Amino acid sequence: MAEIRFLMGPEEGEKLAWLEGEKRRLAGLHPDMEVVNLFAFDTDPAALEESLFSSSLFSSFTLVVLKHYEELKKDSPVNRVILKYVQDKDSPNALIVLSSQTTYSLPAALSKALSRDMVISFWEMFENKKQDWIRSFFRKEGYQISQDAIRYILDMIENNTWEMKNTCSQLALFFQLSGTKGQIGLDEISSYLSHTREEDGFSLFACIARADLAKSLSCLKKILDSDRNGHIGLTGVLLRQFRLLESFSSIRSGGEEAAFSNASAFSSSAAPVRGIKTQRDKATFKTAADNYTLEDTGRIIRYLDGMDVKVKMAAADEVSLTLELMLYTIIVNRGRVTTLRLERELLDNPLGHSERN
Repeated sequence: MAEIRFLMGPEEGEKLAWLEGEKRRLAGLHPDMEVVNLFAFDTDPAALEESLFSSSLFSSFTLVVLKHYEELKKDSPVNRVILKYVQDKDSPNALIVLSSQTTYSLPAALSKALSRDMVISFWEMFENKKQDWIRSFFRKEGYQISQDAIRYILDMIENNTWEMKNTCSQLALFFQLSGTKGQIGLDEISSYLSHTREEDGFSLFACIARADLAKSLSCLKKILDSDRNGHIGLTGVLLRQFRLLESFSSIRSGGEEAAFSNASAFSSSAAPVRGIKTQRDKATFKTAADNYTLEDTGRIIRYLDGMDVKVKMAAADEVSLTLELMLYTIIVNRGRVTTLRLERELLDNPLGHSERN
């Protein structure tokens, strides 16, 4: 029978903790296990089917992790692949699906096919409880933490209580080793967190939003160094974010807060994304709107739409350069396709252009 779990609900922290525990369990059973991370809104049904039903060249067992399932339309072909997998008796691999929504968002046929133990719900801790937890944690460690610092931590980690616990533990250890005593403020927290966050497509967009080529290239390198399949889904995430930016920029003149609430992004395969919610994301999109005109954004969207297949089809030794050129085209050329001369210049000195712009 298919080995599948749907991790549903808004509490991302406990969800990720469960996922990490399951990875360790499966790795104990399959030491050569390969993990394939996919974004639901950017997943090719054929690729998903191959990952679920075929044996890998590199391992005897594959764990497929499908993220952001809430952005998938109910009638998506991806759901038909998942239903086929649920009904399969002999699949060699496992699937874990992550969604911020509840079971009510599942298609009827899939909901009916899933047994009760295949769906696990995670409910979010209330905001005031999170603040109290952080304050109490640092008090036990001998520190008084300011309200601004608490707010900054929560903005950085969004709804992720597992990351909240992990981050606070790392912070406490850091302050102990560095000899910090007494009061912890915003400066101490921000200087530490800015250097310890894991990089992904969303943090890459934040670098692009600042029109900083050097930091964008550094972020890209960290993504590719940490995961040999890290390039898969990157253009999809950037496309999603730029579509949201286009919506925000087009209605921003009617008031910034209203634009944050009403901004949306649509695609042919995903359910609409609505709203820019956290303070961190609001700052990112405000900066992006200041650095990229509405015309720039539209041109970048068209460019990314064409680059998606090129990145996925690039040979292993071409992936890094292809993505570096893509970042150059977005940040420096604002979506205008680079000429051969510029490509050669970037290849010779990728950071030189950042210094001149």
